[in-house]
Amino acid sequence: MNASTDFLKTLCLAIIVSSCIEKPNLSAIIEGLNSNDTIYIDYAPVSTIHETDDLLRDTIYSKGSSFQFNNPLDEPILAYFFPEKGAFKRANGSLYRPMQKHIFLLIRPDDKISVSGSLDKFYLAYSANGSQFNEEYSKLRDMYLSRTAEAVKIELEIDSSYAAKVEFQSINELFKKRNEIFDISRNSQIQYIKENLKSDLSAYLLGRQKLDTLGKYYDNLDKEIKNGLFKNALKKQFNQYQKYVKVREAEINIVEGKPAPDFSLKSTDGTDIKLSSINKKYTIIDFWGSWCGPCIAGFPTMKSYYSKYEDRIEILGIACNDSEAKWKKAIEEHQLNWKHVINNDELSKDVSVMYGIQSYPTKIILDQNLTIIEKFVGEGEDFYKKLDELLTN
Repeated sequence: MNASTDFLKTLCLAIIVSSCIEKPNLSAIIEGLNSNDTIYIDYAPVSTIHETDDLLRDTIYSKGSSFQFNNPLDEPILAYFFPEKGAFKRANGSLYRPMQKHIFLLIRPDDKISVSGSLDKFYLAYSANGSQFNEEYSKLRDMYLSRTAEAVKIELEIDSSYAAKVEFQSINELFKKRNEIFDISRNSQIQYIKENLKSDLSAYLLGRQKLDTLGKYYDNLDKEIKNGLFKNALKKQFNQYQKYVKVREAEINIVEGKPAPDFSLKSTDGTDIKLSSINKKYTIIDFWGSWCGPCIAGFPTMKSYYSKYEDRIEILGIACNDSEAKWKKAIEEHQLNWKHVINNDELSKDVSVMYGIQSYPTKIILDQNLTIIEKFVGEGEDFYKKLDELLTN
């Protein structure tokens, strides 16, 4: 065997070995990281991001200024990476992890993404390569990052102001300044959407805009993009937009002296309760949810008033944005003895849309002819004063 043959065998073996080494989905080098720094990861499958706010979590560690990550799922994920070193400690001891110090990436199972950047005091600047979505996002983010980092400084100032018990007017001005800075990134994203209607990034960004903006640009998106990677999330938000439009239209007619729209919904035992079947001097429609803190806080007073006027009033509680199990559990736990139904979320049958409900709780008092007497938004004394006025005169 001659030297050239040995060389060829060695070369082939090296090629085989190198091809067997699987590159990670993400390789990152971030200047300013501590050696063995903790990197927190929050992620979710793209296919289900519209269904829950609960993200999956993981932790990895840097080696010097670098770290690697592999998508643990067999489908694309959206992931946020945050170095522990980037956190601030609030006055109450809790941690503040500003979004300006996160790395945000779309990671497919077969991606080979490289990220390079540096960790500053108030932001983490980075660029991404190996994926069009991530390249475009990092470039867009870089356009407004230094300006939106001012919001981090303001957030820290707000925190110290609360701790020092600074007057509310001064704190409110800080909130106003912070929100104006948030508008910088929002406006940049909208401009990107307008100029890139065939981009997956536009579909993602549009799903995170205000509903008016979503409604304005949704139909302009390229059909393939609209029905692509972010189809489910976009569709859910567009349904919310349609609901929002109908709520605003309906709200005009839910006023004093107007007839209340009739409806029928399922009660706790599965039977239908029709609004017009209730025969009391006054009917109170209470739009609430088991998830609604102010709704729950108001139950003791509601129970007291229901007991006081039970012979002349009926309360019809309509649980909205709720699961059947949580709805029934809340009724039992808080011992709510009036009539209860659960809302139908189908747009054409949604009673919260029919009544123009935008916040919870909302209570509406009807007379015996189902004419609207008054509408009360939020949990306050005005509703109970009105009941006393109606039922003691």
